[in-house]
Amino acid sequence: MANTQELRKRRKSISNTRKITRTMELVASSKARKAQDAADASRPYAETLAQVVSDLSAGETDLTHPLMAQRDPQRVMVLVATSDRGLCGAFNANVLRHAQQVIEAHKAAGRQVEVISLGKKGASTLRFLGHPPSESHSGIMDAPTYSQVLRLIDPIIERFTAASIDRVEVVYPRFINIARQEPVTRVLLPAGGDEAASDQTAGAAMVDFIYSPPPQELLATLIPQTVRTALFSALLQTSAGEHNARRMAMKNATDAASDILKTINRTYNRVRQGKITQEIAEIVGAVEAMS
Repeated sequence: MANTQELRKRRKSISNTRKITRTMELVASSKARKAQDAADASRPYAETLAQVVSDLSAGETDLTHPLMAQRDPQRVMVLVATSDRGLCGAFNANVLRHAQQVIEAHKAAGRQVEVISLGKKGASTLRFLGHPPSESHSGIMDAPTYSQVLRLIDPIIERFTAASIDRVEVVYPRFINIARQEPVTRVLLPAGGDEAASDQTAGAAMVDFIYSPPPQELLATLIPQTVRTALFSALLQTSAGEHNARRMAMKNATDAASDILKTINRTYNRVRQGKITQEIAEIVGAVEAMS
């Protein structure tokens, strides 16, 4: 059995660790609230923008835009959104497992796949899995901004317009609630290729509107904006998911440290009580021997 000195050292060490994990939990909770508010605030705009584009496209077969061009997807780009830091449980592992399945499915279909990592954790793991990213971006997920999205997506839009890539997808953890994030794949390009988004906006397809300027001119502005907004929404959900996952991981670590401390305290008290009893017995034995 460990002596009291060793138990005191262990108790102090675990107590310091619990303070750290508790602090990280509080910081993650604060960031999670802000990130979740940002994700919730962007959703109505993204949904309304997609609805307007759907209304413009409904019943107008002559409406075309370069970003809506449907081509045989022989060259696919996959954006993988992960965190820059760890200590967030299985958050990154789940996203990267889904991304690996998506990439391998494209390669099995004979397609050329280019991977871009959005987050340090994704870049290192993708290299290990044999899918080295052509680009790696970091410093985004803590608090994504629209200007960062523009720097990311505008060169990709230019490449799609030039037909150097045929399809662009983003793999990210869709934020469901504070305890659950579901890895999903969303088609960014060609615009309108995301079946989930199409299903959400199909309800108002038969509404007849009069537009000024004409729909073709509106599409020229709204389609690129829709693509940018879709990526921005994915990054905001990734940020909210990361902070909530880290909060849960740090809460579990703090609770585990508390349980270990209770066990150590019980052991320490038992050892200390045994030593006191032994000392009393020795004193009583010495007194009896002297009498």
